[in-house]
Amino acid sequence: MEELRDQVLLVTGGATGLGAATAIEAARAGARIAIFDVNEADGSAIARRTGGRFWRVDVGAAEEWAPAVAEVEAELGPIRFAHLNAGIMTRPLDVALSIPPIEDFAQGRYHDLVRVNIDGVVLGLQALLPRMMRGSGGAITLTSSMGGLAPIPFDPVYSLTKHALVGLVRSMGAAYASAPVRINAICPGGFTSDLFPPALHAIDSLTPHDVALETIDLLLRGATGEIRLILTKGQPAVTVAPPALAG
Repeated sequence: MEELRDQVLLVTGGATGLGAATAIEAARAGARIAIFDVNEADGSAIARRTGGRFWRVDVGAAEEWAPAVAEVEAELGPIRFAHLNAGIMTRPLDVALSIPPIEDFAQGRYHDLVRVNIDGVVLGLQALLPRMMRGSGGAITLTSSMGGLAPIPFDPVYSLTKHALVGLVRSMGAAYASAPVRINAICPGGFTSDLFPPALHAIDSLTPHDVALETIDLLLRGATGEIRLILTKGQPAVTVAPPALAG
């Protein structure tokens, strides 16, 4: 991970879970860390732990991106890498897993998920890509999910948003094939995180640390447009190709 030394890494949703783990591992490799999150207490704690800086940014608010990115570059230097990781699920953690009623789609939570999980990524790309393209290039890795490749019956809205990111990365990968900025996505299985209900923690033995190491490898060596799936601790991650469409 020597390539990270003295490079600026921006992590959204960096206060807890996978984002925090990515920030910690990258800082160990010498990266300069910028954390965007709405969780000020935990975000500030991770910034102190990594020697980085925390900005309170609502990733779904278009007006907050440009000034925050400008501040990061003024204080830390040009952004070379970004992990667009912020995300939420539909159900509160204390709600039992079940097949959700269709009424879930009519509730404000649906709009919250789209705003954070999709808008938060698109707005990040809009703010970051022009700057990174003018600079020395780099990479942007999105956090999708196993649920971006397969059904999640207990949270179809979450799965909807993560499928959207897979489609976005594959399409932008083709459009930006020769660009100096690579765009790809990590698709983890369930792992111990504040994002997931406790019932999902036993599905496999992945930890945020495991997924963070794979995320950093994607940032450094992943192809543009690549979708990488990591499901089980100790097993190699795999690149998932788009389906072949027969005429």
